[in-house]
Amino acid sequence: MTIGLLVVVSFLTYHLHYEGAQEVLSQFQEHQLSYAKHLSKEIQFFIEARSRGLRALSAFPSLHYGDVKQKQERMDIEAYASQIGKVYVKAISLFDELGAVVYSTDPNTTGLKKGESDVIVWAEKSENRDKTSLTPLFPESQSLTFILAIPLYQEVSDSRHPKPNGKFVGVLALTLDMKEFLVSQLGSADPQVSLDQVWIMDKGGTLLFQPEHPEMVFRNIFQREENCRSCHISFDYIEQILIKKQGTADYKIRNRPKKIAAFAPMEFENVSWFIVVSAPYDKVTGFVNRSLREHLILLGIVVLAFGVSSALVSSKERMKIKAEDEVARWQEKMAERKKAEEVLEIERNKLKGILDSMSDGVYIVNQHYEILYTNPVVEKEFGPVKRLTCHEYFYDLPEVCSWCKSNEVFAGKSVRWEWHSMKTGRTYDLFDTPIMGPDGTVCKLQFIRDINDRKRTERALRQSEKRYRMLIDTLNEGLGVQDESGVWVYVNDRLCEMLGYSREEMIGQPLSSFLSEADQAMYKEQVTRGRGGEVGTYELPWLKKDGQTILTVVSPKPIFNERRQFKGSFAVVTDITRRKQAEEALRESEKQLRSLSSQLLTAQETERKRISRELHDELGQSLTVMKLRLNYIEKNLLKHQTELKQECEYGVQYIDQVIENIRRLSRDLSPTILDDFGLSAALRWLISNFAKSYSIKVILNMIDVDSLIPPDSHVVVYRTVQEALTNIGKHSHAKTVSIDIQRNGGEVLFSIEDDGVGFDEWTTTARSPEERGLGLATMKGRAQMVGGVLQIQTQEGRGTRITLSLPIH
Repeated sequence: MTIGLLVVVSFLTYHLHYEGAQEVLSQFQEHQLSYAKHLSKEIQFFIEARSRGLRALSAFPSLHYGDVKQKQERMDIEAYASQIGKVYVKAISLFDELGAVVYSTDPNTTGLKKGESDVIVWAEKSENRDKTSLTPLFPESQSLTFILAIPLYQEVSDSRHPKPNGKFVGVLALTLDMKEFLVSQLGSADPQVSLDQVWIMDKGGTLLFQPEHPEMVFRNIFQREENCRSCHISFDYIEQILIKKQGTADYKIRNRPKKIAAFAPMEFENVSWFIVVSAPYDKVTGFVNRSLREHLILLGIVVLAFGVSSALVSSKERMKIKAEDEVARWQEKMAERKKAEEVLEIERNKLKGILDSMSDGVYIVNQHYEILYTNPVVEKEFGPVKRLTCHEYFYDLPEVCSWCKSNEVFAGKSVRWEWHSMKTGRTYDLFDTPIMGPDGTVCKLQFIRDINDRKRTERALRQSEKRYRMLIDTLNEGLGVQDESGVWVYVNDRLCEMLGYSREEMIGQPLSSFLSEADQAMYKEQVTRGRGGEVGTYELPWLKKDGQTILTVVSPKPIFNERRQFKGSFAVVTDITRRKQAEEALRESEKQLRSLSSQLLTAQETERKRISRELHDELGQSLTVMKLRLNYIEKNLLKHQTELKQECEYGVQYIDQVIENIRRLSRDLSPTILDDFGLSAALRWLISNFAKSYSIKVILNMIDVDSLIPPDSHVVVYRTVQEALTNIGKHSHAKTVSIDIQRNGGEVLFSIEDDGVGFDEWTTTARSPEERGLGLATMKGRAQMVGGVLQIQTQEGRGTRITLSLPIH
């Protein structure tokens, strides 16, 4: 039994040694692969950085035109060379379209020779504009020197060349020292890795750098000769690198130790490389051999222990009891484990139920990028998983995405980022966090929230803000915003123009500093009202930068937060300086016009009285004398002169009619009744004569107004009513006229309304003065002259209403 146990222990020891060796080898391969990936990314980053710098340098106009290249090109290149410093760039060179050196920071630089002339051929092709090319220098096989080139075309414009012709003028190139770069990277990343362990091969199988076989550099591995078998047992590892593109491979060269090669791809525009880091198996096997010795020592100890235990075992029954106890404990542990697994399964189901019911998308992916779980939202948005990896499912890519955040999550970090899906055309907010997977490894839990609508709203809001800001900046009115302390926080260009300050001079200054001391009290009163929520426009003078004063109308709007706390205000400021000046000039003009109108009407009334007296006194007396003489002639005629008597009678009657017309005309020109009996009596007499003259029904309702209106206004009222009745009699075809003269508060209202044909006031007003006459204009002018207001309300077919309102004296 002891021998059997020793055999079992020996087998277990060997098995443990083998498993340990495999685990060490696997970890070493992962480490080498990780290092190869890191080195590949560093090389790619270095080349891309130099490529961006080369593109920036190629944008200088002086590099595109031969008229300045002897001076300006050198200055541009030397300036850039001083910026990039020591970043493993041996030289910056400019070649013309034939490959000849125009200028180089390295005086030993020669033209592009055979083999390098492919750069010129590549650059001449129009499809390669704005592209960069990475080409090795063939004569320097072990120097690992490359040319990074970009074609130059006359496409950049400047003041001397406003219209570039697009002509190919040469090549701008950087000479990169990749060997020095690799030495620096190897020393900083892993001091144990030397340059002899690194070699580079392109995707076609051509070696670009191989310290072990320098004679094979720039040769293709498929170009094999008979003597190749003297060193290489097999080339399978090379084909494996070209097929797998990333991973590890074992290989052996005759008379040399077996090695492990870790390889990773590096892509850059026109090149595709494989970066290989090799290491001898001795690094691993040495550790494994030490482990084997330690296991043998352990085996000896175990054998010794077994020998001692064999001597100490005294009873088979004790061993049986011990075994039964162990079985019982094992069964108990198994029961506990099963119970724990059941509880874990219940918790998992609860978690799955929560994730399934979420409105956001959720999925879990392991470290092999295999999707372990998706909730219904994800499958509805992106379709069924069908055992795809995450990069195949979400991006339709066969390889892991370069922008993937999974490594950070697997390292224990939580990452939040935005992603726009080309598959759905929508934008998502992603939150990645680590979670323990079913097998105990760290997995990634990602929450996907659709924010496409929010993004569209944000874009619309930014565009709206831009439009409103443009609208505010282009307003013809001044606009400003002040905080709760009265300090400007924003002013538009118009307000700056109005006050003569720049925006920088106004923002941050209190508004009161732009007011005079006399106007600051009014401004503070308005601010107090605004804090109370009152809103209203007010006039406010401002002091301009040149000391002048402008008058404005301020339309404020207070700003409150959600707790109704005052946070400031914004206001529209309208410059009314010119309007005020125009109003003042207009008032002065109106004052002068009233004075002239008053003088004119006074002169008119005086002239009417004079004409009235002459008609009544001179012409009336002459007609009376003529009437008496006709009567005398009629009496002295003979009885048989009947026809002459009849003509005399007709003449007397005609003279009576003329005398009556002269009296009426005299009264119209100067109504003596107005001077003798007052305005009220004169108006009643005027209205009575109007009704008789035109046979129109008049409804009169009036009070005595002589004591309510100043005497100098009586003639104006009389003439206004007379003009209104004359117009009604001549033009309205009315049957009824209603006249209402009443007191209304602090004024007297004269209202005259007819049921005639009416007229279109706008059409009448739009006519020329010759066509529309002076009646309405004269009536309104007379009313304004005595401080009254004349209003006309009319509509065709609906009659006319004229209202005169005068303030009570």
